[in-house]
Amino acid sequence: MRAEVAIVGNGVGGYACAAKLARHGIRPLLIGRGLPVDRPPLTKSALAKGAPVLLSDEARLVERGIERIEGLVVGADLDAGRLRIDDDTEIEAAAIVLATGLRYGRPPIPGIELAHVNADPASLAAIAATLAAGSKRVVVIGAGLIGTETAATLATSGHDVTVLDVLARPLDRLHEPLPALGADALAATGARFHGGVAIAELRPDGDLVTIRCNLGELAADLVLAATGGALFAPPGLENTGLTLPLVVDSALRVPGYERVHAVGDLIVVPHARFGPMRFPHWDMAIGTGDSAADAIAGVDGELDRLPYWWTDIGAHTFAEVGWAEAAIEWTDEGGMQVGRDGDGQPVAALVVDEPRRLREARTLVAG
Repeated sequence: MRAEVAIVGNGVGGYACAAKLARHGIRPLLIGRGLPVDRPPLTKSALAKGAPVLLSDEARLVERGIERIEGLVVGADLDAGRLRIDDDTEIEAAAIVLATGLRYGRPPIPGIELAHVNADPASLAAIAATLAAGSKRVVVIGAGLIGTETAATLATSGHDVTVLDVLARPLDRLHEPLPALGADALAATGARFHGGVAIAELRPDGDLVTIRCNLGELAADLVLAATGGALFAPPGLENTGLTLPLVVDSALRVPGYERVHAVGDLIVVPHARFGPMRFPHWDMAIGTGDSAADAIAGVDGELDRLPYWWTDIGAHTFAEVGWAEAAIEWTDEGGMQVGRDGDGQPVAALVVDEPRRLREARTLVAG
């Protein structure tokens, strides 16, 4: 089977690249399980409704000129542009885009296989089936963005939710004042948070799961593991000497492979303003997917899209523009949290519950 461009992975970054290639008049081949799914809302709107949000259906893909093949890549010769998927179909492509992103797993705790991981439509369906029959006792392990969003969504939907984390506060890996703001927003939903928790084991107890930890024992109808994801090594890179994340050039090209590009969570990419960055969020997956498509189509340019992310925690929305890692000081400036670098220049701005101020935040950071 031949393809102009084969895209390995059908998440946000892979689909964004495919859609932009199609607009350039290039027919891409999207490789993955199922239809393209908008994965971030698995913790929010999709979780509340019990159904995933599709980025595109079959008819729309055909309309846009995007081919799709069902399967996972299990082998690759990247130098030759050859891929093999799990039904033994061989694909030869003029260009390849790696968009495999993250794989979400479970922490190394005895009995952790009793916990669900809300990472794809199949896992969401299993979780939704458990939650369908009225209010449930739910324990969420992990209080980063995914865990906190998940807990808030379920608590708002009427479930009895407890959140456990080894760190002291929700969102504790993020900069101030996000942990305090996140804790308040989570508490307002009725979810309970416990920090500094060491979990010894999970064990079955009839229809329930019992969690044994330093707090004692907690019984739950449903346990969700939300402890983050790990980079997924694309096939064919095992013996190349390349390490993850992939450090790509301004054309999103993988070093040493003229025909191979990479996008999304998988990469460190040179940014026009902030230099090399890895920004594993939805909006930058779209931005890098677009940039890789442009490069393949012969459009010169560099990634200058301002980093942007947001989270909904109950009734509260937090949105940030810019590159927080470049900030050495944060101050409250008229109700907006502004991060400035060593030269006093604004490099990031956090807006809380005021979406109309996002334009102001972008203008401030863009300079």
